[in-house]
Amino acid sequence: MLYLMRKHAQSWLIKLALGAIVVVFIFWGVGSYRAQRGNRIAVVNGAPIVLEEFRGVYDQLLEAYRRQFGGALDEKRIQGLNLKKRALDQLINRRLLLQEATRLNFRVTNEELLRVIEQVPAFQRNGRFHLQLYERVLTHNRMTPEMYEENKKNELLIDKLQSFILGSIKVSEAEALETYKWLKEKVSLDYVVFKPSAYTNVELTPEEIETYFSKHGKAYEIRPKVKVRYLLLDFKGFEAQAKVSEEEVRTYFDINKENYATQEAKEPVLAEVADRIRSKLAKDAASTLAFDRAEEIYEACYGAGNISDVAKINQLKVHETGFFLQNGPVKGIREWKKFAETAFALGEDEVSEPLELSDGYYILQPIATEPAKIPDLKTVEDRVRQDLTQARENDLAKKDAEEFLNALQGGAEFQKAAASRKLKTKSTGFFERFGAIPGIGLEGNIQKTTFLLSPSRPFPDAVIKGKQGYYVLQFKARQEADPKEFEDKKSEITFSLLLQKRQGAIKELLARLREKSEITVEGGFLD
Repeated sequence: MLYLMRKHAQSWLIKLALGAIVVVFIFWGVGSYRAQRGNRIAVVNGAPIVLEEFRGVYDQLLEAYRRQFGGALDEKRIQGLNLKKRALDQLINRRLLLQEATRLNFRVTNEELLRVIEQVPAFQRNGRFHLQLYERVLTHNRMTPEMYEENKKNELLIDKLQSFILGSIKVSEAEALETYKWLKEKVSLDYVVFKPSAYTNVELTPEEIETYFSKHGKAYEIRPKVKVRYLLLDFKGFEAQAKVSEEEVRTYFDINKENYATQEAKEPVLAEVADRIRSKLAKDAASTLAFDRAEEIYEACYGAGNISDVAKINQLKVHETGFFLQNGPVKGIREWKKFAETAFALGEDEVSEPLELSDGYYILQPIATEPAKIPDLKTVEDRVRQDLTQARENDLAKKDAEEFLNALQGGAEFQKAAASRKLKTKSTGFFERFGAIPGIGLEGNIQKTTFLLSPSRPFPDAVIKGKQGYYVLQFKARQEADPKEFEDKKSEITFSLLLQKRQGAIKELLARLREKSEITVEGGFLD
């Protein structure tokens, strides 16, 4: 099938048709190099899911979160998002939905399929479907129309199943009104916050520090390090070999013509942009050549078990790193996060598959490791002292907060009890269920607890830990939502409820399908 669509492929045709073609194959799989080797990771009622499909979905999820979080998306957060499981779940769900659509005898006619394909922008010229362009795009991707149309048909089958399930779901005006009231009601509070930072007289003995360190030594562990050798297949080294035909330049121009339009030239001329296109395609072609060469080198390294021997035969330079942590940095490697993640996933003497970074493909092999170890107390004593001090301050704040709450629950009046303890009370003013709390800010635990309070239950069962410290709350007043404002919010709330109901229906269907299906995942894949 689509041989160029590999994990690291940079083909310009793949990029230009991403929205139109690639998404289909992410969901349905491609007979790639890896798939041909039977590299399956899961089976759903006899239908295999292969590694290449998984990588496509995983990379899409990762890129989406990178756009959302930007530089804040570090390795720890990536692990917390559990992207491997999310990507695999998506693929399993698509298989289940397709199988259910087939079981229910949904059909996609040739006419329906044709109408959808004719609307794909990548296959249009001057706003109309162009048969020769359609065939040319698929040919350049080493695909036949039959392959593409079969996968597109699968996508449409799922659309039909979803439309069938979701079409009868409605939201009544009464439901929308109740939701509006729930969202827009307000409460106000009186509160006292016990801040750990206010407890400044904590004194520690050497024995207490030693005891704390003996119990929490793992927190001061020096993390493991690894040292690797690696090969680099640099993209620049392949640019001289990249050949771009005039037909490829024209094809790219035809499909992306609107991207070269300007205010002065709304109908761009190929001759004026051909050099720019040729340069771009040469770089993309070099990337594909680098990938092919990296795959060859990887296969040789995998067979030999040693990248140094293969490098010598192929006249490639062997690079070596110093020892580095999993959270980096790695000297000499610009995109060290991916590099380090790959290095730490390798076993002893294991050779990595080609790793794509911005400058080329890397093949890694561990040289040595330094295991994790807990240091002597003397080397981390300042940190231990600071941590223990903060823990004591926290305990004191919590203890005083709990004593104050117990007094209130025992019948003490809020203001008088606070005054007798020389505590400063504050009031919030009214705030909505999901709005910032005046004087406190966004505190999920406080907001959740607050709307459970009432005149008959003015205090929560326990103190609440917030960003500033431990909070003791007292319900003050409740303000009902203004029904006059409902009309302005009705369509927005109705749409939101409809979306929730539809998501719930699909989730329920998938749960039923999973329950009665045979789904196996290759052992250790999600580890």
